[in-house]
Amino acid sequence: MRKILLATVAAVAMTGSAFASDLPSRKSAPAFVPVSTFSWTGFYAGIEGGADFLNTKARNSVSYDRTGGLVGGVVGYNYDLGNKFVLGLEGDAGGVLGSDKTVNGVKVDSNYYANVRGRVGYTVVDRALLYVAGGVAFGDVKYAGTTDDRIGYTIGAGLDYACTNNLIGRIEYRYTDFDKANIAGVRVKQDSNAVLVGLLYKFGAPEAPVVAKY
Repeated sequence: MRKILLATVAAVAMTGSAFASDLPSRKSAPAFVPVSTFSWTGFYAGIEGGADFLNTKARNSVSYDRTGGLVGGVVGYNYDLGNKFVLGLEGDAGGVLGSDKTVNGVKVDSNYYANVRGRVGYTVVDRALLYVAGGVAFGDVKYAGTTDDRIGYTIGAGLDYACTNNLIGRIEYRYTDFDKANIAGVRVKQDSNAVLVGLLYKFGAPEAPVVAKY
């Protein structure tokens, strides 16, 4: 009986060793690490503000160089094409603050701005988006007590940076041209150069395909 037990234990031990040798080594198994890729696709909204450097010229050759503040809101939608390019549509509107100026007893001022713009962006790194934008601009020019609502065009460029999956910071330059129109019998032209910063919130969870990294 003793010999039979010893033989059985030996056989079991040899079988276990052979089975263990067939198992894959944990040291040789590749390490799988999921890597998330940020996507710009989605709706967003936020706030913006900055400085607006306006130039208003009247037919009598009087030039009003003015500086005002811009404070407003932004809404938009981006579509990430997946090849570093991003297309978008954006609208913004707000107030022009402290831009009035009086020359020779004639006061010039502006009160509001609004834009509808298309955007084309390029991701220089995973979360940094360089873009150009252009579209239709709306605003007003107040000259000698008469307000004229204008429609013009705007073009610009900027940088969006996704600080988190939902919070996006922005810095942008924007040029706006309202051309010429008669106000109170005087031909008045206005354009502006603005520098803005913004904070945007991207709605919904970002598209995050999992990429295998070994």
